[in-house]
Amino acid sequence: MNDLPPLQWLVAFQRVAEHLSFTRAAAELNVTQPAMSHKIRQLEAHLGVKLFLRAGRGIALSREGEIFLSAVEDGLVRIAGASTMLSQPMPHVTIRTDAEFASFWLLPIIAQFNARHPRIVTSIVSDQGGTVPDPSSPDLDITFGDGNWPGATSHRLFYEEVFPVCSPSYLEGCGRIGSLEALARQTLLGWHTSRWDFMDWGEWFERRGARHIDSASRLIFDNYHVAMQAAVNGQGIALAWRYCLGDLLEKKLLVRPVPDTVITPRGQFLIESQTSEIPQVLQRLMQWIIDKSRDTLDEQQRMLDRH
Repeated sequence: MNDLPPLQWLVAFQRVAEHLSFTRAAAELNVTQPAMSHKIRQLEAHLGVKLFLRAGRGIALSREGEIFLSAVEDGLVRIAGASTMLSQPMPHVTIRTDAEFASFWLLPIIAQFNARHPRIVTSIVSDQGGTVPDPSSPDLDITFGDGNWPGATSHRLFYEEVFPVCSPSYLEGCGRIGSLEALARQTLLGWHTSRWDFMDWGEWFERRGARHIDSASRLIFDNYHVAMQAAVNGQGIALAWRYCLGDLLEKKLLVRPVPDTVITPRGQFLIESQTSEIPQVLQRLMQWIIDKSRDTLDEQQRMLDRH
């Protein structure tokens, strides 16, 4: 772009073209009339064309001048718009959600959103084991539950879908698991938190119709991440939430030892802010998250319809 003329020449040209007067353009830009004429001569010499023609006592744009004016005005408008945008504070949105959901599903989604909207600052505030939604907050809440929160408008992102997972090496060591009874005899990894109404092994087996199986966990953690890591390390079989697995199945760090799955009406919900006016940037982020969950949610709905 070394052949670009200086910006001051372009501004001078645009003002002269608008007024069709060197004198009025010079007064507007607070320079002398000879100085304005000199800038135009420099620009014409740079381009190698005449931009203005004498027209009686005044001046008129040449054909080349008309073509160049269209490009210059378009460029100056773009520069002015970008300058205005950059001089304004960057919009900031905050998402409050569960630590498990944030790390396994939300972070990659937000990375894609930020790549498309680099001037939007996104903060993620995560809480181990659950987020209590606050509809009066200007922030965006994503939390686990049944979708019924007083005074809140919720959008379902996912149904709760839970199934056992273990490492390939663990499954190879124990051999084929052909029944729920055989599954219950394995090293079952559990995790526990006081804030999230999570599904434990007892509820999972009961929902699969195996109420009388001894399904006590042999190794219990207070953190879902640690339970998943223990499963990856081959220490046993853990219960995994579909939307909190990331790419562990795709990379074959974890496998499903049995095909059994439990889907419940509970799940992950996006809570719409009830402030008087939702900022456009927040609306855009909400729709982005909802759209990204749609394929999985539709598949889950079809599974529920079959049962």
